[in-house]
Amino acid sequence: MNINDFSQKPIAGRTYAKNEVPPFVITTGNTLLAILSIGNEVVFKGIYAPDFNGQISIDFRGLYDDYLKTLIPTTGTDEIAHVEYRREFTAAFEVYIGEDTPGDTNYVSWYVANARLKSETPFYQWGRANFLTNQPMEKTTNYEAPEWLTWWDPNKTGGYVLTARFYRNNGTSLDIEVKTDTVEGVYSCNVRYSRLVRMANALPSQLKGYYDLILTDENDTEVCRQRYIYEERSGREKYFLFVNALGGIDTLICKGENVLAPDITHNIGRFGHQYRALDDTDDMRRWTQHIGQVPNRQRNWIYELLTAKQGAEKYDPDTMKYLEIVVDSSELSMSDFGQLAGSPFSYILNETENVVADTERPDRSLHQSVADQAEELHDDTKQMEIAFESDGQGGFETDDIEIPATKVYVTDPRSLSTAGESPIYYFLNGSATASGSITPGVDANPYIIDKKEDATIRFATQNANVATLIINYYPTANI
Repeated sequence: MNINDFSQKPIAGRTYAKNEVPPFVITTGNTLLAILSIGNEVVFKGIYAPDFNGQISIDFRGLYDDYLKTLIPTTGTDEIAHVEYRREFTAAFEVYIGEDTPGDTNYVSWYVANARLKSETPFYQWGRANFLTNQPMEKTTNYEAPEWLTWWDPNKTGGYVLTARFYRNNGTSLDIEVKTDTVEGVYSCNVRYSRLVRMANALPSQLKGYYDLILTDENDTEVCRQRYIYEERSGREKYFLFVNALGGIDTLICKGENVLAPDITHNIGRFGHQYRALDDTDDMRRWTQHIGQVPNRQRNWIYELLTAKQGAEKYDPDTMKYLEIVVDSSELSMSDFGQLAGSPFSYILNETENVVADTERPDRSLHQSVADQAEELHDDTKQMEIAFESDGQGGFETDDIEIPATKVYVTDPRSLSTAGESPIYYFLNGSATASGSITPGVDANPYIIDKKEDATIRFATQNANVATLIINYYPTANI
C-alpha cells in the first residue's frame, strides 16, 4: 500500500484546528497497523480491519488535546512564546502481519493548533488574518485591566509587527512598536493601557480615549486590528483571564458582585468526656462572580470563555499578580431582548492548600479617613483623688494609700504647671526614704510609678501650688 492511494487524509504540512483534521479513509482488503506520533513519542497505535465496503476510516480527533497547550500569563511577564500551541503530528501505516511496523514511505505529517474553529475559512488561512480571539473588536478597558492579544506568525523568519496606535486630539496619530517577531510561532503580548501609554511620547491629556493594536506582516501590510475604548474604573471591577476556544488569551472585566461561598464541613469527635473539632475535612473556598451588565451581543464570547476549559486566572491589580483558578460552575442565561445582560460563574483557586494568602487582605495600607471614624477608647481604670495636708514643718503630705495595682498613673490636675516648681516625692511601703520624685511642668503628666501590688504609697512636697493629685490604676483582679 502507499499513502498516496488514500481517498482522504490530512494535507502534508498544513496547519489544522483540532476539530478540522480530516479522518483517514483507506480502501483496502488488508488489516492495517496505524501509528500516530509526535516527534519520537508514540501517541497512539492501533490495528484496523476493513468494513463490509472494503474501507478503513481512522479519526485521531481527541488525541491531540493532551499535546497542545497555551501558556497563561505569569506575574512580571509581558510577552509569551507558545512553544506547544502548534505541533507536528505524523501518522504511519502498513499492512499488519504479526509485529510489522510501517515502512518509511507510508506516512504523512501535518500540524495541529490548540484551537477549535467554526468557519467557512480553514484555520491555516483564518489564523494568518486574525488575532486568536473572538472578543469584541471594540472592547472597553481601563487603567488597571490586563489586556492580552495572541497571534500566529506563519513565516519561518518571522516579520510580523504589533503596533499600538494612539490618536492625538489634534487629528494626528502616534504609532508605537510593541513587538516584532523574528521567528515563526504563536505569541501573546500584554497590551494593557497602563503599559502602552508609558511607551508613547505624549501626555494622556493630548490623546483621545481609545487606541488600536495593529498587526502587520513582513510586507508591512495590515493583517488585523483590535480597538480598546478607555472607560474609567468604578472600583467594583474584577479581572479574569481565560484561554479561549482559539487558544488565545482574553480578559473578562466583571463589574458585578463577588461572593465568597465556601464549602465547609465540620467534623466533631469525642475524646473522653470532651468534644473536639477534627481537622480532617476537605474544605473548599469557592467564589461566585457576577459578570455584571454587559452588552448582550457579547454573550457568545462569554459562553466561549466559560466553556473552553483550557485555563483561567484571576488578576489582582493591587499586587499585580495572576492567580490560577478553576471555573467549576456557571449559570449563563443572557437574553437577546434587552440591551444589557449578566450571569454568574463560580470558581476556586487551583491550589489544594486551603490557606488565605497575605495578598488577600482587603487593605494593604492605612487610611486616615478610617481612623477618623474611631470612637473614644473604653476606660477601665479606677480613679481616686488625694489631697495634701500640712505636715507641721512647712511642707505638705498625703496619707499612706493602699492601691491594689502594680502600676499607678499620677496626674497633676492643674491645667497649667510651671517648670522649676518644687518636686513631689513619693514613698513606697512606709519607707522614710523617697523612692522617686515628680517635677511639675517637666515630667510626663500622668507620671507612671511601678510598684508591688501590696505596697502602699505616700506623697510629700514643699510645693504649695499642688493641692491634690489624681490617681488612676488598673486593678490587678480585672486583668
